[in-house]
Amino acid sequence: MRLGAIDIGSNAVRLLVAEAGQTKQGTRFLKKEKLYRIPVRLGVDAFTLGYISDATCEKLGKAMLAFRMIMDTYGVESYRACATSALRDSKNAPKVIAYVRQFAQIDIECIRGDEETILVLTGQMDESRWWDKRFAHLHVDVGGGSTEITLRKGTKTLCSRSFQIGTVRLFEGKVTDSEWQAMKNWLQRYVTPKLPLSIIGSGGNINSIFKRSDNHAGEPLLYEYILQHRTMLAALDIEDRILLHNMNRDRAEVIVHALDIFLAVMQQTEIRQVFVPQIGLADGIMGKLFSDISLPKS
Repeated sequence: MRLGAIDIGSNAVRLLVAEAGQTKQGTRFLKKEKLYRIPVRLGVDAFTLGYISDATCEKLGKAMLAFRMIMDTYGVESYRACATSALRDSKNAPKVIAYVRQFAQIDIECIRGDEETILVLTGQMDESRWWDKRFAHLHVDVGGGSTEITLRKGTKTLCSRSFQIGTVRLFEGKVTDSEWQAMKNWLQRYVTPKLPLSIIGSGGNINSIFKRSDNHAGEPLLYEYILQHRTMLAALDIEDRILLHNMNRDRAEVIVHALDIFLAVMQQTEIRQVFVPQIGLADGIMGKLFSDISLPKS
């Protein structure tokens, strides 16, 4: 059977389609087939206006209708659609959710920051072979509206917090100095004394940087590389980032802000490397859907 996972983020919306099954011997399997991404950019409205405008709501509806048609074509039997910071912070979220339900026949649920963290971590479980589980690691998930930071040792979460610091918020000038200070204070209190071995980074922007590197799967990005890349991209205007680095406009506008967030965390904690599993919320939604569903044997 096929499953669908929809991530409705502050910058883009994504649909992941996967094949789920079970062998005659009872071994369950999940095979990712296709990931679709559309830059709806809900956060531009949510973080400047406080609500989703009619034009953006219509754009979201069309994107969700496209996802509905894709899922129907694939024969998706079960799906889950989760919205993060932009929609959950919008005053008219119930109206937007009702519109999408009527227009595209897709039910959206707004999830809290801690739920988002749990789902993203669920999606990364298969990649935990890349780092030594005997030591503490800091998971940093940078989105358009917020950054979720979680200190883990093995599979145990030691502490976690969501900060209203995201790439779209930064692009729109909507991140306060007090929120930066809150993140610094939290890291200093809960993380720095524990000396995590490395950062596990997630989010579309750090995934993009990793793909552009010469690193193989399982090799971390070093602080010096991230800083160098940030300096190089910051020296270019948005049009040059699009032209010279083959970026989509929505990525070109926010990628420097994403690297600023990672660098800020690395500077505060003195962690010098970031592992990038290239897995995000859609993978976590899919993983949870897969673990909860009953599958017939083939």
